[in-house]
Amino acid sequence: MNDLMAIELKGIIKKYPDFTLDVEYLAFSRGTILGLLGPNGAGKSTMIKAMMNLVGVDRGNISLLGMDHRREEIKIKKQVGYVPEECNLYEEASAGWLGQFVSKYYEGWDHRFYQHLLEKFGVQSGKKVKKLSKGGKMKLSLCLALAHRPSLLLLDEPTSGLDPVVRQQFLKELLEVIQDESRSVLFSSHIVSDIEKVADYVAFMRGGQIVLCDQKDDLLDKWRRVSFRAADSGAAERLKGYLAYYKEMNQNYQGVSGSCGDDLRQKLAELGAENVNLHPMSLEEIMIVISRGEV
Repeated sequence: MNDLMAIELKGIIKKYPDFTLDVEYLAFSRGTILGLLGPNGAGKSTMIKAMMNLVGVDRGNISLLGMDHRREEIKIKKQVGYVPEECNLYEEASAGWLGQFVSKYYEGWDHRFYQHLLEKFGVQSGKKVKKLSKGGKMKLSLCLALAHRPSLLLLDEPTSGLDPVVRQQFLKELLEVIQDESRSVLFSSHIVSDIEKVADYVAFMRGGQIVLCDQKDDLLDKWRRVSFRAADSGAAERLKGYLAYYKEMNQNYQGVSGSCGDDLRQKLAELGAENVNLHPMSLEEIMIVISRGEV
């Protein structure tokens, strides 16, 4: 196990009748934020639940903060803040009562910090959970997850279902409380713009697998929409190898390259490409290509 890694997954398999989680490898270093992207049903929630040992895997190894997620489960959970996709808080309880109740499970619980978070997120301490909006419940869940000052924060679709105004406010406040170089964060979402705002690294899931993982800035540097004309059929065959996805019409090619370097234009020209054009891609465009299985 690598103590420098916030999370490390190796050879994870979890089989269901109609779905298989199959993660060969995923890791990111401490003090960074990993954005986990993928369409609904890609396996994001299943993988996070496996990390928390809420879902037992059929095989493979999971390490959180350098500890085995099964053998050292209690120790891990004292250092992890987890916000699930669905709010499962006791509906008749107030935010203040929940803080008192949850605090008994964490030695590092900070009552003052919890009250500060409630005020910051605009959650009334005496208000019952059932009286809170969906955004309010998500904010309360985040306050409960942060109040013991966890080393690792796992956020499973925290902005899903929130209206755009509440979502922007939530993200702004979230960024303010997680801007701590010692804290690691996994932020799962299918809303690309949310990930783009907060992540240092980005991983893409499709069909239960991690199909791409890299630093966000490197991804944006490497991926390009490419268009060119092939000088002849031989050149066309050579040029296809540089495209993750392409379509052709009368030897005019349009495609996507995930390995764009400073010399890509020159390499394509040397292989017989004419009128080469390269266009930057957004994370959303990259995810669409990956989600469609074009990569």
